[in-house]
Amino acid sequence: MILRDTRIVKKPVIERLKERSNPQQVVILALMLIPDALAIALSAFTAYNFRFPDVNVLQDGVPAIAQFEYKKILAVVVVTWILTLVATGTYKFNHATLVVFNLRMIIKRSFTFFFILGFLSFILKASFSRSVFLVMLGSGLIYLFLARFSIYGLVLRPLILRKKVSSNLMIIGRNKSDLVEHSDWLIHNRTLGFTIASRYVCPEINSLWLEEFDRLVRYKKITEVLLLPGMESDPNFSKFIHYCEDLNLHVNWIPLDSGNLGYWLIPSSQEGIPFLTFEKSEISLPWRVVKRGFDLLFSITLMVLLSPVFIAIAIAVLISSGWPIFYSQKRVGLNGKPFKFYKFRSMIRDADKFVNEVENIHEKDHVLFKNRRDPRVTSVGRILRKYSLDELPQFLNVINNSMSVVGPRPALPSEVNVYNSIYERRLIAKPGITGPWQISGRSDLDLRTSVSLDLNYLINWSFTRDLWIIVSTIGAVLKGKGAY
Repeated sequence: MILRDTRIVKKPVIERLKERSNPQQVVILALMLIPDALAIALSAFTAYNFRFPDVNVLQDGVPAIAQFEYKKILAVVVVTWILTLVATGTYKFNHATLVVFNLRMIIKRSFTFFFILGFLSFILKASFSRSVFLVMLGSGLIYLFLARFSIYGLVLRPLILRKKVSSNLMIIGRNKSDLVEHSDWLIHNRTLGFTIASRYVCPEINSLWLEEFDRLVRYKKITEVLLLPGMESDPNFSKFIHYCEDLNLHVNWIPLDSGNLGYWLIPSSQEGIPFLTFEKSEISLPWRVVKRGFDLLFSITLMVLLSPVFIAIAIAVLISSGWPIFYSQKRVGLNGKPFKFYKFRSMIRDADKFVNEVENIHEKDHVLFKNRRDPRVTSVGRILRKYSLDELPQFLNVINNSMSVVGPRPALPSEVNVYNSIYERRLIAKPGITGPWQISGRSDLDLRTSVSLDLNYLINWSFTRDLWIIVSTIGAVLKGKGAY
């Protein structure tokens, strides 16, 4: 039986807006727009003070340009920047708003706006200082990041974890086992902002199945639908997507579990045929330069600021268990190249000789060795491990280019020896001091989960995600969960 006609009579615009809007959406959009406006206004203030550090030095105290004051021009730029973000759909409510705050969209559209602004000033031959534009753009993006990360971490994320703010999701798949597997994953990753309101098995899309679907959508107040792999084989698949669209349901589809293959599927337009292409999970050269520059700046700055902590830890290790202060171990880095991995020593001397006398929490002969109450760990070392202070010397690895601040977990040679072709994909990037494994369980993770997190990180890499992992690491370190 084929899917029935899904054409729906459109209601007036005002009625549709009233139906779609709700207090939750208004609050979330306000949490974005108001801080953004303040951040952009602050960037104008920063740019103005950069251009005129001492207004009293100016003639008559009026910084005029083409018969307009800089203040008025910057005010116009502030308003235009905000209106550009609004007009281009940055504040259109969708599920992504709950989690990532559309940071990529803000960066792209802000750069486009300032490019057009600079081009117009060049065409009109305005004698307006170009450096003011650059300072305003740079400081504006920094302020926007800080504002949005703060709002997310302090307000939105706690609300998502308590399910005060979420999207009601219905998962639809061919069989119950697929539904259980994907729903368990979504429940584990609660910060994605989904509440699984319904799991619905679909052996065939037909009129009878659709009647039950309609009932569940109304009763459960569904806003998002997730279609699992295999659903695309149904002859009424495209009609069902149109039907959901008419019901104002946002449809998500997993065509293939490509994340565990170490590649990312991207659309590749061909003549009349939609292609999905496997793209290598590699960071482009320009972004590698940016990442390396950030690594150096961040590491050097942090080591200078924490130099008293380094000295205090060194003295504590020396007094409690003597020399050596540091511990080095062979790890495998970029493209399988080995390097020395540095830490503050947290175990007794020659601890490696007694490894066979300690029980491994993982299964026997597992390549990852962990024990929550390892007797080889010293009293000082236990404190260092709990708050990851023993890992601070790894910033030396970052400076010598064997590691990055954020990246895959540094692998042991014994671990790499058992890698299959999929696991080897994680060696295409420098290992990191922190990464998705650091904020997702640390030592409590098994090898498969740890590697999957690394592959997902490489596939979905972005500079803003690196920044977010660094911020999240602070919370994970303070909690001390999974650190032993």
